[in-house]
Amino acid sequence: MTIMQKVLLLLFFLLFISFNGNAQLSDDKVENQNIREFIQIWGLVKYRSQKSIAGEFDADQVFLDLIETVKHADKQQFNRLMIELTSNKGPEPMVSKQVYPKSKLIDGPYLLNNVDFHWIKDKRYTSLLKEQLEDLTNQINTSGKHQYVPELFYQGKLPNEEAYANYTFDKEAMNLLALAKTWNAIEYLFPYKYVMDKDWEKVLTAMIPDFRKIRDRAGYEKGVLMLAAAIDDTHAGSFMAADNMQMVNTIFDVRYYPPFDYKAQANGLVIKKFLNDSLAAVSSLKKGDIIVAIDGIKIKQWLKDRSSLLPASNDAVKYRELSTTNNFRGDVLAFSDLREKVLNVKVNRQGTKLDRKLVMLDRKDQPSVKIIESHIKQEVAKAKAFKGMEALGNDITLIRAGHVFDKDLPDDEDMARLSAELKSKKALIFDMRKYPQSPGFFTYYIPMLLGKAPFPFARYYTADLRQIGIFKYKEELETYMYVSKDGTKPIGELYMGQIVILVNENTQSMGEWYTMMLRQFSQNTTVIGSQTAGADGDVRRLTLPGNYEFCFTGQGIFYPDGRETQRTGIIPDLYFEPTAEDLSGTTDAQLQRAIQYIQEGE
Repeated sequence: MTIMQKVLLLLFFLLFISFNGNAQLSDDKVENQNIREFIQIWGLVKYRSQKSIAGEFDADQVFLDLIETVKHADKQQFNRLMIELTSNKGPEPMVSKQVYPKSKLIDGPYLLNNVDFHWIKDKRYTSLLKEQLEDLTNQINTSGKHQYVPELFYQGKLPNEEAYANYTFDKEAMNLLALAKTWNAIEYLFPYKYVMDKDWEKVLTAMIPDFRKIRDRAGYEKGVLMLAAAIDDTHAGSFMAADNMQMVNTIFDVRYYPPFDYKAQANGLVIKKFLNDSLAAVSSLKKGDIIVAIDGIKIKQWLKDRSSLLPASNDAVKYRELSTTNNFRGDVLAFSDLREKVLNVKVNRQGTKLDRKLVMLDRKDQPSVKIIESHIKQEVAKAKAFKGMEALGNDITLIRAGHVFDKDLPDDEDMARLSAELKSKKALIFDMRKYPQSPGFFTYYIPMLLGKAPFPFARYYTADLRQIGIFKYKEELETYMYVSKDGTKPIGELYMGQIVILVNENTQSMGEWYTMMLRQFSQNTTVIGSQTAGADGDVRRLTLPGNYEFCFTGQGIFYPDGRETQRTGIIPDLYFEPTAEDLSGTTDAQLQRAIQYIQEGE
């Protein structure tokens, strides 16, 4: 064979490979487009069709039966399949072209910000399919029930979602079902889709190839975690709970553990205290140091790289999740994905920049594991020692929401005495920096004891069963506070002393809800702290294949004047964030700031 023949043969081979590669890319593109459109249409049928509402549509089985055919369908075949899927086979639908006033303002009876069915006008769809899709968007559910949405607005678990507890995570169809269930739950049942950073339809397009590649538990958990992170909702972080997600250490690669507790902040990692005195003695770092760079990477970028998979409404929560502050699970995600045990760090020590070596503990080393576990047990014991209610001198009572339990609630005969005692104080401090443990304490006992009649302190929107995807304002007073059915009234006159509320990134959901309530108790209320978790409203729980729970905020919560709470959180009246010196000290600096404010008025 001549040189020219060899060159021509090589060119032919390269062209053949290129042609087949492009054909494969083209096939994948068409398949992924079919999958995306099928997921959207399937979700519309699941949440809006009369047959699904009435329990005559097994959404999971239909998806699994159709997905392979849909994937390989041409345009004509796809339209035929979708026309069959969207045809009415349930009770006669009630249809209206205009049911709700089209208003974007949070001051009316309906929250419509998420309603957008532009995709049903896809040019690939036939006129008949478009017509049937439009009919689905306008159908009204008059039954008051829905197969896939709880009848009672406050019930969190979404009904009739199969767990597939023995699933092995290696089937493309089942993995795509998990994506379809999650995507559509957010599309129709998440009131804050409209404030997400990412376009939810583009997220679906991007995630389809990733879910098609999943072959094991770690890949599956990472895929679902990517969806959780995309919705910008702190409640979605519940997916990472120890009893739900099993592959945290694998996905984040957290082999090494620092010899100290730390708090992540925008300006660096603050070393709070060492795990024991021996580790402190051998380290070149000191309590109070602020780590501002690791291995030559500025800390802001370092933390950004390690927070991309963390579900959070705002950066304050991402820093919380990267910290060991109040972390009793042993997560040190700010030090994930390390290749070496020894790090080169730059620290800020009281204004002086220093280069130091940070020697990490290896979790494959048993003595190191014992040190870590012993320290965490000590921290848990300290947290349990706090009292729910404590007098700070004669003039102030501190009430720690995270340490008042139902067993601590007063008996009926003790109510008058406790009411008089609280009202005798110059000021009450409510510490909302830990999740409240007794809802009844705030919905009933505190208003009763302080002489406050029930009042609506928020605008609460819940899924409207008439047309899923729209949220309806609940005016009933018992939605907001406990309304006595026996005519029991608040005790005495309204408490007129000072009320100070402590908040930070740990103030979340119910903590934010009760902070909103306490803040409107009287004109003599002040919130001191930093940005809260920005996730208020009851949690929805979607069961996914593998017996996982995907969580998200299920109700829309706004201030009475329409101001947002989601992502924004509670904006304090007096901003306070502890310094490095505060964090490495032994006193609660934020509590001391509150006492100073009460005593000095500034």
